Amino acid sequence: MATSTFSRRKCRAGRRGFERMGRESGAIAIMLAGALIMMCAFCGLALELSQVYNRRMELQTVADTAAVAAAYELDGTAAGITRAGQKASARFTASPPSQLTYQYGKQTMAWTDTAIEFGTSPNGPWVPYASAVAKASPNGLLYVKVDTGNLDTTYGAVDTMLMRVVSTSLATVNVSARAVAGRVGIGVTPLGICTMRPEASRNRSGELEEYGFRRGVAYDLMQLNSQGTSAGLTYLINPLSGPGAGGAATSDIATVAPFVCTGTLGIARVTGGALSVSTPFPLSDLYLHLNSRFDSYSTAVTAPCTPDSAPPDTNVKAYTANTITWMAAAPSGQAAALSTVDGKRWTVAGPDPTPSGTTAGQFGVLWSYAKAVNYAASPPSGGYTTFSTTNWNTLYNPGRPTASSYPSSPPYFKTGYITSPTHPGVGGRRVLNVPLLSCPVSGNSATVSAIGRFFMTVPADSDHLYAEFAGLADEQTLRTQVKLFP
Repeated sequence: MATSTFSRRKCRAGRRGFERMGRESGAIAIMLAGALIMMCAFCGLALELSQVYNRRMELQTVADTAAVAAAYELDGTAAGITRAGQKASARFTASPPSQLTYQYGKQTMAWTDTAIEFGTSPNGPWVPYASAVAKASPNGLLYVKVDTGNLDTTYGAVDTMLMRVVSTSLATVNVSARAVAGRVGIGVTPLGICTMRPEASRNRSGELEEYGFRRGVAYDLMQLNSQGTSAGLTYLINPLSGPGAGGAATSDIATVAPFVCTGTLGIARVTGGALSVSTPFPLSDLYLHLNSRFDSYSTAVTAPCTPDSAPPDTNVKAYTANTITWMAAAPSGQAAALSTVDGKRWTVAGPDPTPSGTTAGQFGVLWSYAKAVNYAASPPSGGYTTFSTTNWNTLYNPGRPTASSYPSSPPYFKTGYITSPTHPGVGGRRVLNVPLLSCPVSGNSATVSAIGRFFMTVPADSDHLYAEFAGLADEQTLRTQVKLFP
């Protein structure tokens, strides 16, 4: 009897346990179902957020690519602005895979000029494309901004399903991207010399003279000084401190050497403010770096100067005074002879009129890279017209050197006067773009009046840097490197 009663009680307890387990299982199932719904919702929300993020990244790629393509074309001219717009537009119509697209490459895009603006700095102020291209001379507009928000708005529209539950305003999320690109380097050598005259352009009996320099005449850049006669005056430019930056002057050879090798500065431009300089330019420490242009890579400077980073010129022939064949009278020196007339340390080609007693040989090696040109009040659209060698007797008088078998174009460009380098060369590497400073220079702060182009006629040594004047360079055409700004 006792056993039977115990059994019945045990059965009833078991049923109650099963009933409780059943109720708990039902509650767990409900909780699991709710959790699954929430997990699915979160996964869906994460998916939608990733779609928004990916669209933003796609548009950022579009903005970056268009901005960089445009920035490479900017040279301070209206034509450069036009080319910049064309380059940006061309990336939208290019053939795959170069064509700019969105939605993982499924949808193409169309360009509009309202998406691009131009500025004088990475921070603006920004000038719309239509206004920039209308400028006859958009000086200083060397930076570009591309904003995809000014393209078709559908490119940045991402439709959502779950985010709209949070807010109806999130039914469609609109994203866009902006990119700014511009130059960070310029093809200018960190060597500065003084202008020899203050006039940018001067009529010298029909010949163009620029800041006291005459095209086709060679100078020893280390010996020039418009402020005195006792010694040459040269400056070392801080290659990492831009105009008005207020950076300290530098004399650290290790810092400067790579820039001398490449003939560049790590700044966007050299005008528009004072540069940081020191004096003198340490030629004895840097002449081997300059000579990389002649395919000469001394073991003493191999590290900063290599054929890859600082290639030679395509023509490495040295035009030495005692071996040239195109002058009837042998030059008495590699450059025009020193003169101290008018209290300046310049050459016999400087004073006007030329000092009496000057001989033909004292004009040095003439016209190895550039010819003298006729004066014009402003640069002609087709370039300055050049003189013929038959004009030497009037251009360089007294002295009157004469030409002998001068080629149809300057020797640097003419077969028979060229020596090819061992390493792959780059044309024009022997041309140094040298800042012409407004002198006197106050302390370590100098202002650049212009950039002179000087052709190295022969390799430099520890005391001399012989170079022929080839005219002035347009600063805005000397861009060497472009980058994206944050």
